[in-house]
Amino acid sequence: MRDHVRFYLNGEPHTIRGDDAFVTLTNYLRGPLGKVGTKVVCSEGDCGACTILAGRWRGEEIRYEPVDACILFLHQLDGTHVVTVEGLPEGEGLHPVQQAMVDHHGSQCGFCTPGIVMALAGWAEAGCPHEPASPRISLTGNLCRCTGYLPIVEAADKLKREPPCSLNRREKFAPLQNDLRRIASEPLKIEMATRLYFAPTTLAEAIAFKVQHPDAVILAGGTELGVLHNKRGYDPLKILSLTRIGELNAITRTPRQISFGANVNWTQVEEAIREPLPEFHKIVQRFGSPQIRNVGTLAGNVANGSPIADSLGLLMVMDATLELASPRGTRQRPINGFYTGYKKKDMAADELIARVHLPLPDTADRIRLTKVSRRFDLDIATFGAAIRIRDTGGVIQQAAVALTGVAATVVRLAETEAFLRGRAFDESTFQQAGRIARSEIRPIDDVRGSRDFRLQLAENVLLKFYHDEMEAAPMRAKART
Repeated sequence: MRDHVRFYLNGEPHTIRGDDAFVTLTNYLRGPLGKVGTKVVCSEGDCGACTILAGRWRGEEIRYEPVDACILFLHQLDGTHVVTVEGLPEGEGLHPVQQAMVDHHGSQCGFCTPGIVMALAGWAEAGCPHEPASPRISLTGNLCRCTGYLPIVEAADKLKREPPCSLNRREKFAPLQNDLRRIASEPLKIEMATRLYFAPTTLAEAIAFKVQHPDAVILAGGTELGVLHNKRGYDPLKILSLTRIGELNAITRTPRQISFGANVNWTQVEEAIREPLPEFHKIVQRFGSPQIRNVGTLAGNVANGSPIADSLGLLMVMDATLELASPRGTRQRPINGFYTGYKKKDMAADELIARVHLPLPDTADRIRLTKVSRRFDLDIATFGAAIRIRDTGGVIQQAAVALTGVAATVVRLAETEAFLRGRAFDESTFQQAGRIARSEIRPIDDVRGSRDFRLQLAENVLLKFYHDEMEAAPMRAKART
């Protein structure tokens, strides 16, 4: 079992030992290495100035994806090839992304430019997808303080016409590929007088460690941990990483449900639910940024249990189930009722979330998800709603309504659901349901919105559901024919 971190940086091997493994990547780059092209501004994964490419084994090759270096620790990079803006060019010339930015005057003050270049390089590594919104979505995690977005998008359009070669084809990077595959498959344990980090390769080893160290912090994507470390000085002394447990990497699908392992990140979730849950797909595209989605996990979102979490409303109205693993085996815990208070869960100290099982909708189900936030992309919700209605012949047979941002937990509206069942699917029904929904919640005022604002949203969202469904009805009927 290895006791040190190994990764590659711009094609060169790096070995990290002891306390240094718990340093953020930006501090390592900008401090001892003097690689200051990677900028730090927000220190919470919001602005994208610190964007780098992380190359990890995905299937049969290394896939390079943009991530935020400010909230990544060096121990998370074990078995990874990190490419910074200094390592992007090959030889003396500029990388095609950099040249496109020059040609289209995509840089003004230049401070955010390295992060934007690396985000576009990640988009290029994905093949410059030709969906119309693809370049914009790839840049949602990067804020330009000079508001020079149009030239940046024009640079992306040039890349779409002339996609650059993948980093995997570089002769300099070829020798490291087999080494990375081997490193990433090895268990890692860093043990010091005051710190303990363990990254096992089996679920059984992880459970045994959790039994011995019930106070250990579970790490999958670690996006929340990185923010807490930078903003509040949170520095857990015991960390259990699940990222090397291969059985937790899988997405499995049956005709009735999709199951996501604890290591499945949001980028993988986004692709898996594109066809069976298009409404959820639209919300996932607004979940963080590509940099965050390439790291953060669905299981981590569930484990964090924020009352404004973007995934929990849908999971609740679909009656999702959590697979909890412990020394006693596994148990299936419905997500409804799982949260007993603010970020408190019905979960034993020796249990881990191994998988999330998400039922798929019936053909008669109508599902709508709403997220209200100050910014459309990359923002925390002020209010959210998930509504699932099943009607037959214009009569509502089943109803499920969950709201976020209105209480200490995400809440199901039992009275509203009971009212809807058996009622006609018409405007009057949803007007009355909205008034009942308003009476069921007791939101508070906070920096994102007032109590009255949330009460009005809770009432309006039911009527919005009805009108959205009526507007979509002709298209749905056309699709059936």
